[in-house]
Amino acid sequence: MRQEFERILGEELRYLAIETRDRLGLTQKEMGEELQMGETSYSELERGETICASALTAILLLRMQEDPNVFLDRVADRLEKELQPV
Repeated sequence: MRQEFERILGEELRYLAIETRDRLGLTQKEMGEELQMGETSYSELERGETICASALTAILLLRMQEDPNVFLDRVADRLEKELQPV
């Protein structure tokens, strides 16, 4: 169950990073700087090569949002749908 939770959270953070960078019109290098990570590490996050972002990355990314609750609600909804017992 924990692995599934981490997978879903990682995917949603990836989508949020891509959406945020696009909204702000930043390069991958600039977005990496905003998130205190190198361009290569940020690029790996966008490509889904990072299983789960660090807590620091998640917090910094959420601070870039107008309303972080939109992301948190999206993750909660997805967890509820995908992790229900069959």
